[in-house]
Amino acid sequence: MNKQILLVIGGPGKSGSSTIAKRLAEHFNIKRVYAGEIFRDRAKKRGYVNLEEYFKSATEGEINELDREVDRKMREYSQSRNVLIESKIFAALATKEGISCSAKIWLNADLKTRIERALEKEEEHNFLKRFFRSAQIKRDLLSRYEYDRKRYEKLYDIDYNHPEKYNDLVIDSSDQTPEQTFNLIINFLNNAGIK
Repeated sequence: MNKQILLVIGGPGKSGSSTIAKRLAEHFNIKRVYAGEIFRDRAKKRGYVNLEEYFKSATEGEINELDREVDRKMREYSQSRNVLIESKIFAALATKEGISCSAKIWLNADLKTRIERALEKEEEHNFLKRFFRSAQIKRDLLSRYEYDRKRYEKLYDIDYNHPEKYNDLVIDSSDQTPEQTFNLIINFLNNAGIK
């Protein structure tokens, strides 16, 4: 194994990035740092029940401050190496700031697939409930994507719609199983000399 490994993986909600990030960290026996978890933890410490409440109630300044705090933490982790950073924007920050990474990977999936994945996790089998829930999930995924896009553009001038600008590998996992996506990434990393 490359002892100086730093992997970065990201993707929009329900793209499969967390599933793959966990498997990659396990495969390479490296620490997984999940920016979203740190963000949620910090929001809870500020007295918010969940992220939805935080984004609705906190001021733009508070949100920007927390974003910068989490991103500073990601930069610190990136210096320690032997780590996988799971973040929607760290690949872009690393690219813009010249932080050397072993590989930066972005996972995407079409909206229909992302909705289906969210429903699978909820294990709801009632047709009517699934129908209404899928509409709610669709609305949530679209609004969160747009919110993140605007936020990252304003904070760091990141072009969230074009992850290929910042990542070494961009994968549409819509028609792939997690196993297929994982194998594709492992092949890519092995070919790049990361074993």
